[in-house]
Amino acid sequence: MTTYASLKRLGAALAALAVFCPAAALAAGTAAASDPFAGQSFWWVLGLVFVGGLGLNLTPCVYPLIPITIGYFGGRSTGRGGLIADALAYWLGMAIMYAALGSLVALGGAFLGEALSHPAVILFLAAVLLFMAASMFGLWELRLPAALNRLAASNRTGILGALIMGLTLGLLAAPCVGPFVVGLMAHVAREGSVPYGLLVFFVLAAGLGLPLAVLAAFSSSIQRLPGAGEWMIWVRKFFGLVLVIMAVNIAEPLLGATLSRWLMIIIGLVGGVYLGFMEKSGKGGFVSFKRVIGIIILAAAASFWWFWTPGGAPDKTAWVHFSPRVLQEAQAQKKPVALFFTADWCNPCKKLKSETLPLPEVQELLSKFVPVKADFTSDPGPDAQKLMRQYRVRGVPTIIFLDGQGNEITESRVVGFVPPERFLPLLKMAVARTSAPPGS
Repeated sequence: MTTYASLKRLGAALAALAVFCPAAALAAGTAAASDPFAGQSFWWVLGLVFVGGLGLNLTPCVYPLIPITIGYFGGRSTGRGGLIADALAYWLGMAIMYAALGSLVALGGAFLGEALSHPAVILFLAAVLLFMAASMFGLWELRLPAALNRLAASNRTGILGALIMGLTLGLLAAPCVGPFVVGLMAHVAREGSVPYGLLVFFVLAAGLGLPLAVLAAFSSSIQRLPGAGEWMIWVRKFFGLVLVIMAVNIAEPLLGATLSRWLMIIIGLVGGVYLGFMEKSGKGGFVSFKRVIGIIILAAAASFWWFWTPGGAPDKTAWVHFSPRVLQEAQAQKKPVALFFTADWCNPCKKLKSETLPLPEVQELLSKFVPVKADFTSDPGPDAQKLMRQYRVRGVPTIIFLDGQGNEITESRVVGFVPPERFLPLLKMAVARTSAPPGS
């Protein structure tokens, strides 16, 4: 009863949040097209990442790690203190593995941030998610090499062995945690800070590894675990549905906002009916659980359109297409410049243009700048590429402000979608800096 009660509470929350909330749906996305952490506070990002790591323990790829963990730690003869120390080392091993990944991503941030802004990469990421979804629905199996599985399950003793075990099992979870890791990679690449990347991925692994570390510490007291029976087939299909919706969300810059929303609604309705009322796995109390989740999915799909209807007004800023001559003329006339890096396929760019830039106060303040647009919808040419490298722009949308001498006002840089209430202070700061006497 305890297992089903916990499963119902966690499953209901996951269905309500993950299926139709891109920020909570394992946060898969690209550096420019879908960064669910953009504009969030430092501590809020860490909290979301930690909770996301905890949520990944519900995925089918992580569940098999539970019996491996119990088998590895359960037969030890060390006392409770030694077992807890080994469990902490096991947890630390997972965290180190993901923290190293975060550091590597941050080191290559400039390249990765620009690469993940490209339509071909968006299409590739969506295809990867659909491939993984097909595996969840049983069309094929994603398996790691047998040697790696044997390495994870082999019997090692001591704190060093537990540390290596954590490093290894972090890789075993990869088939399911991949989408979340892709989203975090995009976010860390945009920030470009190695310490930040290390910390974010360390927190992710801390959330992922905490339940397993607790199981390891108390493994000798655990008598039995629920078998991975028919109900796990349903869980796999549920996450398959989540992955399909995530793929559509990622492809929104290519599909268009309206088509993308309709596809997610249709997929949700079909998925809710299938998972709740047509899928045959499980029996007894689990049948009622499936129906509850199916109803939640259907309700989420039915209300999705109202929550995600685009609003706003068209951007009336008279953007001038970038050329080196435009910047040279502005600098010669001592005029400040607002330089907007954007692309037609970039969803946050569209949101910025419809929800933030049209605001009358924003328009009034922007009129004090020469508005220049560097369009990356297609190949922008070598001059625009050079400009992006010069100002270390890692993706679109990005808005940078230059004073009358052509120097960037770094404190006012805008990266990703920023709502009006956060954009205005940055814009006012840029205006104040351009109005101040030189050297002040």
